[in-house]
Amino acid sequence: MLMKRVNVYLFLSALLLIVLGVVCILNPGESFVTMAWLVGLLILLTGVFGLLFGLRAQRYLPNAGSTTLLAVFQIVVGLMFLANGLLAAETLIVVFAIWVMFEGISLSVLSFDYKRSGYDRWWLMALLGLCSLLLGFVALCNPDKVGTLFGILLGIGIFANGVERIVAYTALKRLEGRVRDLKESATAINIDEK
Repeated sequence: MLMKRVNVYLFLSALLLIVLGVVCILNPGESFVTMAWLVGLLILLTGVFGLLFGLRAQRYLPNAGSTTLLAVFQIVVGLMFLANGLLAAETLIVVFAIWVMFEGISLSVLSFDYKRSGYDRWWLMALLGLCSLLLGFVALCNPDKVGTLFGILLGIGIFANGVERIVAYTALKRLEGRVRDLKESATAINIDEK
């Protein structure tokens, strides 16, 4: 009975994920805005829990005031993201682009430290750092295309998860067949021995 439930779950969830993945691929902009909205919801929930913790910890922890203030900030940002999904999506793209640029600068600077240490492929790190800096800059200049790309990648990831579950479903069906064959063989051996 448990295997039947697992099979039904795998099959239904696989179909839903495949359909959702196709919808995301066909509507990448809306998919990314939805993902950004979910990030806003997570920020809001984190802020609410942080606020509750900060208010309770006021008596015990010296830094509870800053924790409470940060939680209020998170609540405000979460509410802004929930109120305007497009703002959330654009903000995520800008933050992502700045992060990629910062990582590129960091990697480029680090490559010279590796050069001083005698690492002979330091130039490869410097090149990757410059490429990251360039990609971050391009993302910052073209946020709509980056959002579309993120939406497509999100759809592909969801679709791939659905396909993985179909594979798991077929593997479990084969395993069930093998177990059934082994049980029948064991029963036949027991009958022959009597």
